[in-house]
Amino acid sequence: MKTKQLFWGVLFLTLGVAYLLVEVMYVHLAIGGFYHYWPLSLILIGLAVLSNNNYAKLTFSGLSGLVVALVIFSFFSKSWLPWNNCDDKIHKFSTSEQFVEPFDNKVKMVNATFKIGAGSIEISGNDSNLVKVKSGGMKDLFSVDTDKQDNNFDFDISMENVHLNLNEDNHRWLEVGFNNKPNYIFNFEFGAADVNMDLSSLKVEKINLSTGAASCILKVKEFVSDTMTIHIEAGAASVRVILPEDVGAQIKKETALSSTHFDGFREITDDLFQTGNFSSAKKKIFIEIEGGVASFYVSRN
Repeated sequence: MKTKQLFWGVLFLTLGVAYLLVEVMYVHLAIGGFYHYWPLSLILIGLAVLSNNNYAKLTFSGLSGLVVALVIFSFFSKSWLPWNNCDDKIHKFSTSEQFVEPFDNKVKMVNATFKIGAGSIEISGNDSNLVKVKSGGMKDLFSVDTDKQDNNFDFDISMENVHLNLNEDNHRWLEVGFNNKPNYIFNFEFGAADVNMDLSSLKVEKINLSTGAASCILKVKEFVSDTMTIHIEAGAASVRVILPEDVGAQIKKETALSSTHFDGFREITDDLFQTGNFSSAKKKIFIEIEGGVASFYVSRN
C-alpha cells in the first residue's frame, strides 16, 4: 500500500466514524480543543517523508491522516462557529431536575422534535401539563428548546453529551408526557435507544422517525383529520408499528436487506401493501418505510 493511499484512507475513515458517533449516535468526543495540535500533523508528515523504512513510512502516514482528521473535526465542531451557535432560550437540565411546560389552552398545534442517542425512552400522552420531561441514570445534560407563537408550540429535546464510562452504570432513561388536547407533529431521531412511543391518546397529523440501531415501538390511534402520514428511515433497527383496527392503511417500502412483516395487509405490488378496507375506510394512514438491514413489523389492534 502506498503512503498517500493510507493517509487519505485513514483521514476519510476517521472523519466518517467521528461524524457517525457524534451526529447519529450522539456520543460525546472530548476533542473540542484538539485543533490546537495541528502542528503535530506536520511533524508526522515530515517523519514519513524522511523515513527510509517502508513500515515506518506507512505508520507515520496513517498517524498523520488520523491527526489531520481529528484537527478538522475538532475545528468545525467549535461552538463559536456561526452554524454551531445555540439559542439563548434553550433550557438545560440534568437527571436531578425535570422540565415542565404548563398547559395552555391557547396552544392548538405542537411540533415536537427528539434527538436522543442512547437509553430507554418512554413517550406518552394524558399528562396534565402541556409537556413534562423526567430522566434518570445519566449525568449528561439535556437541552430543551421551546418556542410559543400564536397557537403553535415548538418543543425540541436533545441529549447534550453521552459519556461512556466502563466503571459506571451507563443505563439511561427518559420519560416524556404530552397533553392530549392539542394536535401533534412528531420528528424523532434516535441512535441506539430502546424506545416506546405510545401516542394512542394524542391527535397526530404526521410522524417522521429516523433511527440507527434502535428498538422502537410506535402506537397511534387518534387523527387530526382523516389522514395521517408516517415516514420511517431505519439502518439496522427493529421497528414495530401498531395501528387501530378500523382505519385503512397503506405501506410503501424501499428496503434492501430488511425483514418485513405486515399483518393484515395484502400485497398490491412488490413495494406497495394495503389493508382490505383501505378504499372504503373514512380514515387512512399512509406509511413510507426506508431501511437497510432493519426489521419492520406493522400490525393492527
